[in-house]
Amino acid sequence: MGKLIHTLFSIMFFFQTFLMAEFNFNIVPKKLTTYYSSAIQPIDVLERKLRENGFQVLSITEVLKGEIILTISNHELKATNSYLATLQLLVNTINNEIRVQNPSYFGAAYLQDKYSYGQFKSTLYSLKNVLGEMSEVKESYNINELSHFQFMYGLPFFKDTLYIETQGNPVQKMRNSPYIAYSLKLPNGSLLIGHKFKRRNNQFLKTIHEEKNAQLLPYESIIKDGKVTILDPKYYLALSLPFLDLGAFMQIATAPDTIKREISKAYK
Repeated sequence: MGKLIHTLFSIMFFFQTFLMAEFNFNIVPKKLTTYYSSAIQPIDVLERKLRENGFQVLSITEVLKGEIILTISNHELKATNSYLATLQLLVNTINNEIRVQNPSYFGAAYLQDKYSYGQFKSTLYSLKNVLGEMSEVKESYNINELSHFQFMYGLPFFKDTLYIETQGNPVQKMRNSPYIAYSLKLPNGSLLIGHKFKRRNNQFLKTIHEEKNAQLLPYESIIKDGKVTILDPKYYLALSLPFLDLGAFMQIATAPDTIKREISKAYK
């Protein structure tokens, strides 16, 4: 019996260490979890705790029925002047779970050689104050490969951004558009924009059974020097769903064009 108890404690310790390993910023892990999950909380409680811990809540968006996204930011995130200026936090009332984007994962992808492991520990500790115990999810990727992530040969890298055609001043168009969920001014003067899609355009997540990862929305664009760019959806969707296989990717082959078309509406 004593040996059995010792074995059980050893197993529990192993899993706890695995789940929380990323918080040991003295050791660089081989892989980074794409998201963290935690127990569900009421949205009003979450909002209060997020603000108490230095976060700005930019929007609350229901991207699928029963799946509500809180888009958040703080000073550490905004200082990146990048798509990492925001994190998307999903309150999934169907699965009774919260999922939030891991700033370390997306930082390694977006910041390239400017990223160093542990630079977002302040944000992660603040999230832990809000969410309590945070567990790693199965989705993960090799930390050394995130800066040159590519779903497969011939598909886009991070640098292969797409330009969105605009009619007139994109800032003015954006301010008057019903297709905007939020905007955030970054320290370098650019604007990060979150886009509202009709719920039917988010159904691609159901097609590939990835409703639990709806926190990859809202989709964002950046306005800088009068030009609008987005991450290529073929890059962003694969980065956000690192276990996506070719079969599933082909099932949502029309989603990238739909995303670009929906974003374009905000600037016409």
